[in-house]
Amino acid sequence: MRLGSFSRCLTVVAVTVIAPGMLCALASAQTHAPRTVLTIYQNAEDFPGTARFDAAMRNGFAQADVPVNYFAEYLETEELPEETASLALRDYIRRKFEDRHIDIVIAAASGALQFALRYRAELFPDAPIVFIAVAVPEEVINHRVSGITGVLSNTPFSETVELALNLHPSAKQVFVVAQSPAEGYEERVRSELGRFSNRVQLTYIEERTVPTLLAAIKAVPPGSVILYTRATLKEAGRVVYPDEMARLIAEASRVPVYSATDLYLGSGIVGGMVRSPETSGTRLGHVARQVLDGTPPESIAIRPMDTTAIFDWRQVQRWGIDPVKLPAGSQIFFRTPTAWDTYRWYLVGTIVVVMAQLLLITGLLTQRGRRRRAERIVRAREASLRTSYDRIRQLAGRLINAQEAARASLAQDLHDDICQRLAMVSSAIDRLKTSSGDIQNAKTQRLFDVLARDAHGTFEVVRTLSHELHPATLRLLGLVPAIKTHCTEVAKRHNVHVTFRAQGDFQHMADDVAVCFFRIAQESLRNGVEHGEANRLRVSLTRSGDAIEMTVTDDGHGFNPDAVSRDGSGVGVVSMEERARGIGGTLHIVSGPERGTAIRIKAPLNSPPKRAERSMLVG
Repeated sequence: MRLGSFSRCLTVVAVTVIAPGMLCALASAQTHAPRTVLTIYQNAEDFPGTARFDAAMRNGFAQADVPVNYFAEYLETEELPEETASLALRDYIRRKFEDRHIDIVIAAASGALQFALRYRAELFPDAPIVFIAVAVPEEVINHRVSGITGVLSNTPFSETVELALNLHPSAKQVFVVAQSPAEGYEERVRSELGRFSNRVQLTYIEERTVPTLLAAIKAVPPGSVILYTRATLKEAGRVVYPDEMARLIAEASRVPVYSATDLYLGSGIVGGMVRSPETSGTRLGHVARQVLDGTPPESIAIRPMDTTAIFDWRQVQRWGIDPVKLPAGSQIFFRTPTAWDTYRWYLVGTIVVVMAQLLLITGLLTQRGRRRRAERIVRAREASLRTSYDRIRQLAGRLINAQEAARASLAQDLHDDICQRLAMVSSAIDRLKTSSGDIQNAKTQRLFDVLARDAHGTFEVVRTLSHELHPATLRLLGLVPAIKTHCTEVAKRHNVHVTFRAQGDFQHMADDVAVCFFRIAQESLRNGVEHGEANRLRVSLTRSGDAIEMTVTDDGHGFNPDAVSRDGSGVGVVSMEERARGIGGTLHIVSGPERGTAIRIKAPLNSPPKRAERSMLVG
């Protein structure tokens, strides 16, 4: 017994906990269930403006709080008799939506609204109706039906005629083309325009074929205007829709043509007072959204749509209409912007720039005289500097030549005189050492050994100095043996590793070129060993055509070529530059702290002296 009571308690608790959640889920599912929206159009799907109206309307209720399943059906009274079209659409909707509940009906145009009211009880008895029409149905006014609201969109025929007469005050006649299969359409147009009968003569063109209608248009006398509302005619087994008729009428007309819809703008119509499909569709979509969100249709007021004046700028110019007379707020289409409209800011900027340039030119003209006087002074100074520079170069060349001559003379003297004398002294000492007498004692022999060694060392120093001043190898054997011999002497004297490589034929080289290359190799090796403290040095000599190139590299400490040039401490560098310049060559120095040094010279073998280029790079 107690087990049964416990089970019943668990059941009660479960129902108490679970039931509210299930009820909430069911309520949520019902709240978010898709709603079926059916739109009924009076005309065919491809009727002018229908697609624009439909897109704007659907955007209007797209943000409703409930999801929407949207359908659109068409009476097509332009193609079929009204009764035939109504019965066919009634049967089609009954069968198509037999298993689907229609939640709201949108009636686009008066004919569609009459269809919805006629078959409401049969097809969608409890569905609210949202309409757009030229007038409120009597059933709604007399409260015989409920659940209906919408917007009024009466075509502004009279407003368009008023606009045309204001723009053409001399017009005496207004010709009207207003033909529609809709019942009562032409009577409504005549009724609305009746108030102008005291101002102008109203003539209605009633021809029902395209050729006769266009012939009547061509016969319209000058000084008139034409109001084209619509005309749907049949020709050669096809229906000519109103937009195509608008183009044909505008082409045939000798007077301005106005219309109360923007569907014909761009076909030759001047313009008119209009309610665009986009505006009408958006407004109707917002009303439908309110109904979908739960607002009772009777609480939504039925209000008329606003109108806007629109114009084709090309037709305004064609008919000589003063743009100042266009209503305020008019929308102008197909307007070709003027040069000022298109390039306004460019023109303003150009004017500003030109004015600034004029000011600058004035200032420049003022300064031109001073500049010319300054240029004459500068040219005079430059000429003086060039003369001084040429003299300095000549003196430098002479100094180098004199230096080489002095070196050669000194080397010759050292080799032919002092070296010979030292050799004789060394030989005499050797003879004394081997002679008899008291000089044979050990102490005297040691003194003779020291004297012979010093004499021989002095001989070697003098001979080396003679070779460095002007090596005989360079004069007798040529540049390659001279540099090779010097590399060997540097390696032996300073205990470093020096390699030499030569590639090419170096015969028939000018003497000054050979001396220049030897001196630059000599100075580069000396700087690398003494200042750079290098351990490995390399000399490369190559010939390419009529040019010779030499590169001397070392692994020493390196230096900053720019700093050497600024502080004037690089006498050797300056000397190498002058030598290269003297033979028309180029000298490049690539170096940097702790990066070693590379000195490269390139010059012609036998070309006349040229002004050298100099390049120093910091590594």
